[in-house]
Amino acid sequence: MTELDIAKYLRQTRDMMHEVSVQWEIPIGPKQILLNDYLNLDVSLSELTFKTQSVLLNVPGKQPRQDEQEVLALYSQAFVQFLTISLRQQWTHLMVMTDEDIAQFGRFPQRHLAHQFMGIKTMLLNSYHQKRQADFSHAWRSFLKLGLVELGISQTDLHKAIQNNFNDNYA
Repeated sequence: MTELDIAKYLRQTRDMMHEVSVQWEIPIGPKQILLNDYLNLDVSLSELTFKTQSVLLNVPGKQPRQDEQEVLALYSQAFVQFLTISLRQQWTHLMVMTDEDIAQFGRFPQRHLAHQFMGIKTMLLNSYHQKRQADFSHAWRSFLKLGLVELGISQTDLHKAIQNNFNDNYA
Protein backbone atom coordinates (compact mmCIF):
# COMPACT_ATOMS: atom_id res chain seq x y z
CA MET A 1 0.00 0.00 0.00
CA THR A 2 1.23 3.48 -0.82
CA GLU A 3 2.09 6.11 1.72
CA LEU A 4 0.16 8.66 -0.28
CA ASP A 5 -3.43 9.15 0.90
CA ILE A 6 -4.82 11.31 -1.88
CA ALA A 7 -8.38 11.25 -0.53
CA LYS A 8 -7.10 12.67 2.77
CA TYR A 9 -5.03 15.29 0.95
CA LEU A 10 -8.09 16.32 -1.07
CA ARG A 11 -10.07 16.86 2.16
CA GLN A 12 -7.21 18.87 3.65
CA THR A 13 -6.90 20.90 0.46
CA ARG A 14 -10.62 21.70 0.46
CA ASP A 15 -10.33 23.02 4.02
CA MET A 16 -7.18 24.97 3.13
CA MET A 17 -8.82 26.57 0.09
CA HIS A 18 -11.52 28.13 2.26
CA GLU A 19 -9.03 29.36 4.86
CA VAL A 20 -6.63 30.89 2.36
CA SER A 21 -9.20 32.70 0.21
CA VAL A 22 -10.61 34.63 3.17
CA GLN A 23 -7.08 35.87 3.97
CA TRP A 24 -6.54 37.49 0.58
CA GLU A 25 -6.07 41.23 0.92
CA ILE A 26 -7.45 41.81 -2.56
CA PRO A 27 -10.26 39.35 -3.24
CA ILE A 28 -10.77 38.17 -6.80
CA GLY A 29 -13.96 37.24 -8.57
CA PRO A 30 -15.11 33.66 -9.02
CA LYS A 31 -14.13 33.63 -12.70
CA GLN A 32 -10.56 34.59 -11.82
CA ILE A 33 -10.03 32.01 -9.08
CA LEU A 34 -9.39 29.06 -11.40
CA LEU A 35 -7.00 31.16 -13.50
CA ASN A 36 -5.21 32.15 -10.29
CA ASP A 37 -4.89 28.47 -9.32
CA TYR A 38 -3.41 27.49 -12.68
CA LEU A 39 -0.98 30.42 -12.58
CA ASN A 40 0.13 29.54 -9.06
CA LEU A 41 0.83 25.98 -10.21
CA ASP A 42 2.72 27.29 -13.23
CA VAL A 43 4.92 29.45 -10.99
CA SER A 44 5.63 26.50 -8.69
CA LEU A 45 6.54 24.29 -11.66
CA SER A 46 8.84 27.03 -13.00
CA GLU A 47 10.59 27.33 -9.65
CA LEU A 48 10.91 23.55 -9.48
CA THR A 49 12.35 23.47 -13.00
CA PHE A 50 14.95 26.01 -11.96
CA LYS A 51 15.80 24.37 -8.60
CA THR A 52 16.23 20.92 -10.17
CA GLN A 53 18.67 22.47 -12.66
CA SER A 54 16.50 21.22 -15.52
CA VAL A 55 17.07 24.47 -17.36
CA LEU A 56 20.27 26.45 -17.76
CA LEU A 57 20.29 30.22 -17.60
CA ASN A 58 20.77 31.96 -20.91
CA VAL A 59 21.22 35.41 -19.35
CA PRO A 60 23.82 36.51 -16.77
CA GLY A 61 23.05 35.12 -13.34
CA LYS A 62 23.89 32.38 -10.92
CA GLN A 63 22.66 28.87 -11.50
CA PRO A 64 21.04 27.71 -8.22
CA ARG A 65 22.49 24.92 -6.15
CA GLN A 66 20.23 21.92 -5.97
CA ASP A 67 18.87 21.63 -2.44
CA GLU A 68 16.92 18.41 -1.87
CA GLN A 69 14.79 19.87 0.93
CA GLU A 70 13.87 22.91 -1.14
CA VAL A 71 13.01 20.69 -4.13
CA LEU A 72 10.83 18.52 -1.87
CA ALA A 73 9.06 21.60 -0.44
CA LEU A 74 8.42 23.02 -3.93
CA TYR A 75 7.23 19.66 -5.22
CA SER A 76 4.80 19.19 -2.31
CA GLN A 77 3.48 22.72 -2.86
CA ALA A 78 2.82 21.98 -6.54
CA PHE A 79 1.23 18.67 -5.50
CA VAL A 80 -1.32 20.54 -3.35
CA GLN A 81 -1.89 23.04 -6.17
CA PHE A 82 -2.78 20.15 -8.50
CA LEU A 83 -5.29 18.99 -5.88
CA THR A 84 -6.71 22.51 -5.64
CA ILE A 85 -7.36 22.64 -9.37
CA SER A 86 -8.93 19.18 -9.35
CA LEU A 87 -11.33 20.31 -6.64
CA ARG A 88 -12.29 23.51 -8.46
CA GLN A 89 -12.78 21.67 -11.75
CA GLN A 90 -14.58 18.77 -10.01
CA TRP A 91 -11.98 16.39 -11.43
CA THR A 92 -11.02 14.71 -8.16
CA HIS A 93 -11.71 11.29 -9.70
CA LEU A 94 -8.62 11.84 -11.87
CA MET A 95 -6.36 12.12 -8.84
CA VAL A 96 -6.83 8.61 -7.47
CA MET A 97 -3.84 6.36 -8.06
CA THR A 98 -3.44 2.69 -7.28
CA ASP A 99 -0.22 1.00 -6.24
CA GLU A 100 -0.09 -0.54 -9.71
CA ASP A 101 -0.39 2.88 -11.37
CA ILE A 102 2.50 4.17 -9.32
CA ALA A 103 4.57 1.03 -9.96
CA GLN A 104 4.16 1.59 -13.72
CA PHE A 105 5.84 5.00 -13.51
CA GLY A 106 9.29 3.46 -13.25
CA ARG A 107 9.03 1.65 -16.58
CA PHE A 108 10.00 4.61 -18.75
CA PRO A 109 12.21 7.10 -16.91
CA GLN A 110 12.68 10.47 -18.60
CA ARG A 111 16.30 11.53 -19.01
CA HIS A 112 15.57 15.12 -19.96
CA LEU A 113 13.58 16.80 -17.21
CA ALA A 114 13.16 19.98 -19.25
CA HIS A 115 11.03 18.00 -21.73
CA GLN A 116 8.95 16.60 -18.90
CA PHE A 117 8.37 20.01 -17.34
CA MET A 118 7.40 21.50 -20.71
CA GLY A 119 5.02 18.60 -21.37
CA ILE A 120 3.33 19.03 -17.99
CA LYS A 121 2.91 22.76 -18.58
CA THR A 122 1.53 22.22 -22.09
CA MET A 123 -1.02 19.72 -20.84
CA LEU A 124 -2.03 22.07 -18.02
CA LEU A 125 -2.54 24.94 -20.46
CA ASN A 126 -4.69 22.68 -22.63
CA SER A 127 -6.70 21.55 -19.63
CA TYR A 128 -7.34 25.18 -18.69
CA HIS A 129 -8.11 26.62 -22.11
CA GLN A 130 -9.84 23.59 -23.62
CA LYS A 131 -11.28 22.30 -20.30
CA ARG A 132 -9.94 18.84 -21.14
CA GLN A 133 -9.90 16.39 -18.28
CA ALA A 134 -7.65 14.00 -20.20
CA ASP A 135 -4.89 16.61 -20.43
CA PHE A 136 -5.15 17.37 -16.72
CA SER A 137 -5.04 13.67 -15.91
CA HIS A 138 -1.97 13.17 -18.07
CA ALA A 139 -0.26 16.21 -16.51
CA TRP A 140 -1.03 14.84 -13.03
CA ARG A 141 0.41 11.42 -13.84
CA SER A 142 3.50 12.98 -15.45
CA PHE A 143 3.94 15.18 -12.41
CA LEU A 144 3.72 12.22 -10.02
CA LYS A 145 6.17 10.28 -12.17
CA LEU A 146 8.53 13.26 -12.17
CA GLY A 147 8.59 13.33 -8.39
CA LEU A 148 8.60 9.65 -7.58
CA VAL A 149 10.87 8.42 -10.39
CA GLU A 150 13.02 11.17 -11.90
CA LEU A 151 13.50 13.24 -8.74
CA GLY A 152 13.61 10.12 -6.55
CA ILE A 153 11.29 11.48 -3.86
CA SER A 154 10.08 8.68 -1.61
CA GLN A 155 6.39 8.41 -0.85
CA THR A 156 7.20 8.69 2.85
CA ASP A 157 9.13 11.93 2.38
CA LEU A 158 6.45 13.30 0.08
CA HIS A 159 3.72 12.47 2.60
CA LYS A 160 5.64 14.27 5.35
CA ALA A 161 6.27 17.30 3.13
CA ILE A 162 2.59 17.51 2.16
CA GLN A 163 1.57 17.36 5.81
CA ASN A 164 4.15 20.04 6.65
CA ASN A 165 2.70 22.17 3.88
CA PHE A 166 -0.74 21.98 5.49
CA ASN A 167 0.54 22.35 9.06
CA ASP A 168 2.93 25.23 8.38
CA ASN A 169 0.85 27.27 5.99
CA TYR A 170 -2.77 26.56 6.62
CA ALA A 171 -3.21 25.44 10.21
